[in-house]
Parts: sequence; C-alpha cells; structure tokens
Amino acid sequence: MEPYASLRSSAYWVIVAGLLLSFVSALVPFYSAGYKLLYGVMLAGLLPYLIYAIAAPLLRTGLVLGAGLLLLGVHTWLVISERFVHGADYSNGMIYYVPLLLALALLPLPVMVLRKPY
Repeated sequence: MEPYASLRSSAYWVIVAGLLLSFVSALVPFYSAGYKLLYGVMLAGLLPYLIYAIAAPLLRTGLVLGAGLLLLGVHTWLVISERFVHGADYSNGMIYYVPLLLALALLPLPVMVLRKPY
C-alpha cells in the first residue's frame, strides 16, 4: 500500500468540496421565481481550487493537505458569511476578492511542483 494514498485522497476530497462550495455560492435566489447562477462568482470561487488541483496530485506532503484544509475553511467561512448571513447581496465584493487572494496565496505550491526533482 502506498504511504501517501490517504493524503492524496484527502486532497481530492478538498477539491470536490471546493467545487460544490463554489457552486453553492454562485446559486443565488432570484426574486420569487427561482435561482440565478452568477458565473463570475463561480469562476472566482473555482480559481483557488484549480491552482490547488495542479499541485495536489504531484506533491504528496502534509503541506498540501494543510493548505487545502485552510483553503476550504476560509472559503467555507466566506460563503456562509456572504451567501447565508448577508443574504447573497455581494455588494462589498468580498466574494470576488477573497478567492483571488487565496489563489495568490496558493501560487507557491505549483512553483514547488516545478522545482521538484524527478
């Protein structure tokens, strides 16, 4: 059995949870008719998970899992705060800026992948 199999599967579960969280944050109520999908919110939410998905399969360390759990925790806090507590107003722009800052914070992970000797 591979010693890092649980780290890899946990990283994949972080990615799946992040995709679902991005979809939930982008699906907002539209008057009384139903729901509306905000594509910009969804793309901004998916960006940090895209960067994380580049590094997760190639780096099998606890650092990657820790970064993923931190990413998921901050994004969960953001979605609960902006979508459910403040009623999906999104007028302050935090739903766009926080995922972009998280993506910038994750940029060292792909750099570590590129510098890794094979």
